[in-house]
Amino acid sequence: MNSNSPKVSVLFPVYNGAAHIEESIQSILAQSFKDFECIIIDDGSTDESAAVVRRYPVRLVQHKQNKGLATARNTAIAQAQGDIVAFIDVDAFADRNCLEVLLNGYSAPQIGGVGGQGIEVNVRSLADRWRKAHASQSHGRAPKDVPFLYGLCMSFRRKALHQIGGFDVAFRTNGEDMDIGLRLNAAGFRLRYLPDAKVYHQRTDDLDSLQRTMEAWYSAAYRALCVNQSHPWRIFAGTVRRICTDPLHDLIAERDLELAHLSWRIGWIKLLALWRMAREIRSEENVS
Repeated sequence: MNSNSPKVSVLFPVYNGAAHIEESIQSILAQSFKDFECIIIDDGSTDESAAVVRRYPVRLVQHKQNKGLATARNTAIAQAQGDIVAFIDVDAFADRNCLEVLLNGYSAPQIGGVGGQGIEVNVRSLADRWRKAHASQSHGRAPKDVPFLYGLCMSFRRKALHQIGGFDVAFRTNGEDMDIGLRLNAAGFRLRYLPDAKVYHQRTDDLDSLQRTMEAWYSAAYRALCVNQSHPWRIFAGTVRRICTDPLHDLIAERDLELAHLSWRIGWIKLLALWRMAREIRSEENVS
């Protein structure tokens, strides 16, 4: 790498993200750390995403057709020049010190990735309240080594990603972050979670979109665990436990009967999604 290459490449996969991409780009351009390039991968958007991106001093790469999230991430990696590649989701904007905190996490050669947390900022509906209480993209309040990093705020050594072959393109919409984390761990790399690396998640949900999201998350998570032979039964056990504990928390700590009822409902939706994916994978194995 020549001396003029940036130390970090900030990468945004975008699909129909015109509503949020402007604020996301502005948050990166205002970072306290300055030695970076910013690359936007427009994954076949049908809205005004590309037009919005062109207003800013960033690099735009476009897919003619939608190819999925994992493929868009791989395209971004192929275009990147930085030693570290940092991914921010299009519906999140970064705290001013986010890049600086992420980079400080690379304190040892075996650390292959460093990630942060998403903080929910749009809490307008019952579904939003539930997402903030029970589906925030965070590993907690303390720094720690983790099995995977959340896709809305994660970074990696570019060489580590090349070593394991990049993202698995089978994960088109969800689960690619868990899969890449499990594969990096298996290859001997550590993944470091730093809660001070913050992005602010702008998503908002209604009950239908929340249900679809939870079904997609848990289906993809189960597949990622199976692909990596990482004890997928544990996600069943954890989901059953949360069917009991989440409603109790809502009733006792939050004193919110409506939220507790939704926790019960979503818990069974997640369990059903896992069961369906388990059957689907078993059918695929029988065919092969």
